[in-house]
This record gives sequence, C-alpha cells and structure tokens, in this order.
Amino acid sequence: MAQRKQIQYISFIALLALMVILMGMVFLPYLNVLLWSSVCYILLIPLHNRIMRKMSPYRPLFELKRHLLAGAFSLGTVLILAGVFFFMGFQLIGQGKAFLESAKDFVAANPLFFSQTDAGVTIANLVQKISLGTVDIGEIDLRSETLKFLSSYSNTIMTFSRSILLNVGNFVLSLAFVCFTLYFFYLDASYLAKVFIQAIPIDPRNTRRLLVKFREVTKNLFLGFFAVAFYQAIAGFVIFSAFRIHGALLFSAMVLFCSFIPMLGCALVWFPLGLGVLVSSGPVRGIAFWVLCAIFISFLDNFLRPFFLKDRIKIHPLLIFFSIVGGLKVFGLNGVLLGPLVIILFFTIVDIALEEESLPPIDDRADENVEV
Repeated sequence: MAQRKQIQYISFIALLALMVILMGMVFLPYLNVLLWSSVCYILLIPLHNRIMRKMSPYRPLFELKRHLLAGAFSLGTVLILAGVFFFMGFQLIGQGKAFLESAKDFVAANPLFFSQTDAGVTIANLVQKISLGTVDIGEIDLRSETLKFLSSYSNTIMTFSRSILLNVGNFVLSLAFVCFTLYFFYLDASYLAKVFIQAIPIDPRNTRRLLVKFREVTKNLFLGFFAVAFYQAIAGFVIFSAFRIHGALLFSAMVLFCSFIPMLGCALVWFPLGLGVLVSSGPVRGIAFWVLCAIFISFLDNFLRPFFLKDRIKIHPLLIFFSIVGGLKVFGLNGVLLGPLVIILFFTIVDIALEEESLPPIDDRADENVEV
C-alpha cells in the first residue's frame, strides 16, 4: 500500500512538472506581450487608481465607466507607444541614411584626411598623444578602409534592414495584444495576481513578496536608469541640435544606450563629437560644447540617479550593466528589463531563503486582498 502511494505521489509530481512545461510552452511565444504589458501597467496604475478613487461604486453606470476607463488607458498607452516608436524609427532611418551619405561624400573628397589636412593632422597628433604614441591614424586611407568596412558588413546591414521591414507586421500585432492584455490588467489585476499566487507551489507569502519586488524593481529601474537615460538622450539632442550636428537624433539614441556603460558612459558619444566641433568651428565652440555636454548630460547623472533610486535598488552599477548586456544577448530586446530583474530577483529569493526561519506565521486570508 505504501509503495502504491509512493508511485502515485511520484506520478503526480511528474504530471505537475509536465503541465508546468506545457504551460511555459503555451505562454512563451507571448512573453514580449506579457512582459511589456506588465511594465506599462506598473508605471500607469498609480494614475489609473487615482482616477478610480474619484468614481463612486454606488453611482449608476459605475461598471460601464470602469470598463471605459480601462479601455481608454490601454488604447491610449498603445497609441502613444506606436506613435513614439514609428516616429523615432523613421527619423533614425532618415538621419542614419543622411549621415552615411555625408560620410561617404566626405571620404570621397578627403581620402587622406588625417595626413593632408590641418584639421586631420591635429586630430591625428592628439590621438597619438592620448595613446602615448601607440596609435597612429595619420596613415589611414579613409577610402580603402570605408570600402573594406562596407564589404565586410554589407550582408549584415541588408539582413538587418530586411528583418526590420518583416517585423513591422509582428510589431503591430504585438501592440494589439498589448492593448488587449492591458485592458484586462486594469480590470482584474488583483484577481489575476491571486490566481497566480495560488497556482505557484511555494509559500503564498513568498510569492507575494516576489510580485511586490517585481513591481518595485520595474518602477525603480525605469525611474533610476531608463528615465535618466531618456533625459540624457533628450539633453544630448538639444545640445547637438544647438550646435547643428548632423544626425542629432541618431547620436542622441547612441547616448541613450551608452548611458548604461559604467565610468565613460555618454562621453563615448559627446567627446568625439566635440572633437569634430573643435576642428570645424574653432576651439571656443568646441570647448563650449564639451562643457555643456559634461554638465547637462554626464554630471547631472550623479544627482538624478540617486534622487530617483533613493537606495531602493542596492545593486552595484557594474552588475546592472552586465545584467543588461547579458540580458540582451540571452533574451533579445526583453533583456533590457529581464536581465536586471533576474539579478535582483535572484538576490530577493536568496534573502527569502535566509529569512524563512524567522518569518512570522502566515495568514492565508491575506491572499484575498492582493494589491498589484
């Protein structure tokens, strides 16, 4: 009899594992939709709740108003996202094409720029001094190097451009799914969280802690890292446009990504651009460009990031950087968020495991009012 129960128990565990795997296979294709819907929901739910508190549940048509509000928030979010992405995409493609054309014309006119022009010789000497004589760009043939680069990466560039065009339809379909998902998040988030907590075969208290941590980490990551990166990109765009740098939006997008690199960060973009301004417009404008970029792009980062984070994410910036880079490699675009989340949730689970012995008794009735 005992052996039969043991076989039944093992069979039940195997069946449970199989169902978990099948559930993962069912939802995995829609990970993008669920992840970014959750992010949008977490960021916008305070505003949604503020409006909901002004609506009395005892007044007529309350349910209709609640559904209309959820629809307005979900549709508005998707329309804003679509507008921003398509506008930025077309602008980046246009500016990138214009920048490549200007670079191509410049290379054709100045194949030996670093050895036959005053500005080029100045830059070459400066680079040689900075590198302590180890790097000499004075003998570079820009025309041959450009042709070599284009021949090496032409297939990659064509494949990337083709994939962007093919994925436009998938992107629009994903936005429709995000709108649909957000609508039900706004309506039934507490119920869905309760179902999730009951379905996970671990202590409900720990599941709630993980959900709360996911919400806090998502909000703080956007405020402390992504919001600051967006600010730096906007500041860069304003400064680059003021100094009439071609492809200002393109370089601003590069500032956005370089914001996550420790130590050097955005200086990887604005310092070389300052060299160009220095050579083309004189030392006064070049130094002014560097000073403005250093203050409004890089220096303010030291105040904005701690102001938004306020010690809420106690993870070293180096770990955040590698978690984003590793996340991009493993999860693609989702890795921008999933990478840091994996690291922070890992440390949260470790803390839960270490504190489990000292936790107070759980009140199962707490599941009835889960706030997400």
